[in-house]
Amino acid sequence: MIKNKKNNYLSTYLIFLVSMLFALSMGSGFYGYGNDYYEAYYMPNLAWGGIFDQLGYRVATLTIGEAHLGVYLVTFILALSSGFLIREHIKFKQSYSLIFFISLYLIAIHTWPIIMSTSNAMRQGLAMSLVFMALIASSRKNYYWMMLLSFLAIFMHKTGLIFLMIVVFSTMMRYLTSNLSHLKKAVINFFIGASLLYGAYISLNLFGYILSDESSRIIGGDFRWAFAFISLIYITLSIFYKNILNNSFNLSLYYFSFISLSFLISGLNWQYERMGMMMIIPYILSFGVILNRPSYKIYLFLTFLGLLWVTILMGMYASLK
Repeated sequence: MIKNKKNNYLSTYLIFLVSMLFALSMGSGFYGYGNDYYEAYYMPNLAWGGIFDQLGYRVATLTIGEAHLGVYLVTFILALSSGFLIREHIKFKQSYSLIFFISLYLIAIHTWPIIMSTSNAMRQGLAMSLVFMALIASSRKNYYWMMLLSFLAIFMHKTGLIFLMIVVFSTMMRYLTSNLSHLKKAVINFFIGASLLYGAYISLNLFGYILSDESSRIIGGDFRWAFAFISLIYITLSIFYKNILNNSFNLSLYYFSFISLSFLISGLNWQYERMGMMMIIPYILSFGVILNRPSYKIYLFLTFLGLLWVTILMGMYASLK
């Protein structure tokens, strides 16, 4: 117990240290800035957008005096939430070691979802960070923090509203189905997921004049079918592996797998790609629940390395200027 507490304190300290160093590096321009930064986020204290955007803009462009703190703050929050999410999952799998954790952590914060959000999709990155923390709170059954963090996410970016509903509903369904057999859970959750997909599709088409536009297409590489494949595989695996439906973290991804497909079917390709980007790290972690501990470690390390390779191959770093 004493050793576990010591490791916990040490890893928490390292998460804060890495997050601060990463934020200082990004804010200083060491990694460069993306196009969105020059389009908007370099400006001071923006109050653009409506209720679902304005707080995100204010945080991302926070300026005090002559000091532009927004990029530092966003990067720090992104790195911090990612560290806690990764640590939470490898502890859940009883696969924690400090070297393994810090290796994964350093790789993960240099991959597409995090790097893209440090100076490009900054508001979406803020929403993603809060969702990460809400998922941790849900898995710990800390429902007050789950609700608060999920609620804050909706004021950072419009996608936060979708994830608020998913996280809260998944937590509720896990509780309601906790005493059922795996077969019954699989059947019930599949029909609920299919209903959510249909309901989301109908809703998107009813309000399509708000959500859709002619520019809704994939930027750069086309990852639509990769994300669709991940969703379908995740749904299929839930039939055979009970761990996917027994945990609110995994169940959130399960329902997300259905709901996100409605965006693809509706032709909202750009939105579908960005939502997939937000959840790719949780997906990577969650797929590991079906593996034993040695295989889990190898799988995570190779998968995050693969994601880093794809990030570089996409020209993500080259596009920062």
